[in-house]
Amino acid sequence: MSNKLIKTFDQYVTSQKIAIAVSGGIDSMVLMKVSSLSKKIKPKNIHILTINHDLRKGSKEETLFVRKEADKLGLKATVLTWKGKKPKSGIQEKARKKRQNLLFNYCKKNNISDLFFAHHLDDQIENFIFRMFRGSGIVGLTSFSNFSKIDKINLIRPLINTPKSDLLLFAKKQKIEWIEDPSNSNLDFDRVKVRNVLKNFYDSGFDKKLFLKSISKLKSINEDIELLTGDYIANYIEVYENIYVSIKKEFFSNSPKEIQMRVIKNCISFFAPEKLYSPKDIKIINILNWIKCNSKVESKTLGGTLFKKNNNAIILYKEVNKLSHIKPVNISKSEFKSWDNRFLVKSNVKIDGKISYLGPEGVKILKSKKIDVNKAKKNAPIAAIYSSPAIWQKKRLISAPIFDYNYNRSVNIEIKKIGYMI
Repeated sequence: MSNKLIKTFDQYVTSQKIAIAVSGGIDSMVLMKVSSLSKKIKPKNIHILTINHDLRKGSKEETLFVRKEADKLGLKATVLTWKGKKPKSGIQEKARKKRQNLLFNYCKKNNISDLFFAHHLDDQIENFIFRMFRGSGIVGLTSFSNFSKIDKINLIRPLINTPKSDLLLFAKKQKIEWIEDPSNSNLDFDRVKVRNVLKNFYDSGFDKKLFLKSISKLKSINEDIELLTGDYIANYIEVYENIYVSIKKEFFSNSPKEIQMRVIKNCISFFAPEKLYSPKDIKIINILNWIKCNSKVESKTLGGTLFKKNNNAIILYKEVNKLSHIKPVNISKSEFKSWDNRFLVKSNVKIDGKISYLGPEGVKILKSKKIDVNKAKKNAPIAAIYSSPAIWQKKRLISAPIFDYNYNRSVNIEIKKIGYMI
């Protein structure tokens, strides 16, 4: 069993440096132990990350436990602390997002692209049932996989096809200690209810491997739909400088509804203030119904994205009132910096300035320099142009890269567009 788990883990180690999220529960403690026995990576290159969420008494002690056990294995554990006020409702979902942000930020600061989680086969089945109860489509039902990528971080789950019984057996043989999370038995949480339902199935002789086979088939179908969606995007959709998207009206009569749903969701994800935002299907359907009807309403908004009708297309771009949610970023001359998840920006010289949005003031400055911003970008809506990247030094516009404007000719701003949709 030990060799099998180590071999499984080693298959996913392709980087010189990795991070592992460890809560102190049996699953993550097993993964930490397995990583220490790996033949593919040195212990000094394994970053153990544990989170003090401070949501209940004992959370700090749990992180100390993880640090102690990591030290025994010759690994270094770092405690990430959730500071500030805690939510009073939707605790599990909000805690999940906060946990993800803490982990991602650490990885980015330390140039780690591979983040490992200890999810196993039972978790995969649980997630499928949970999402099914919530009315998820095929994307949601199959999204829990061994490998995914969010915001340039690889989320790796090497044990995703390993049943929990195997982890328990390994833990006993290796004499691994772990902490039982009291929330795992709290019936106030929906996931715990699902877990209890599944326990009855398992006790009745439920075959997990057959369930995994069904999930694999659905994943294969989803991959085929993704490929087909890419073809429709190539034929019907244009992306202009990552500031607006144009969808030909024929797309909505010539494509399957499932593909229409995916395209709209991807557009919203691209422009949303929070990259991980995903609107409910009913809201997407309402947008599609509006697009297809002869409504006098010329525009709609959803998830920070504005939808606008014209004669031949549907135009989508970032809502103007959401521009203030974009965080300015210090510009660098040594490395590309991501801004608004749409652009990578770098300067050839050191600049005391920040990457932010152009906005109305920036457009006014460009027009005073005789730059026709509309004509330059295929008559882009002025509100879409507001969301384009700009380098500001306080109130001075240093550069508007996509309009080839530089206040100082010695300054060269290099810009790359981050890939769109599929």
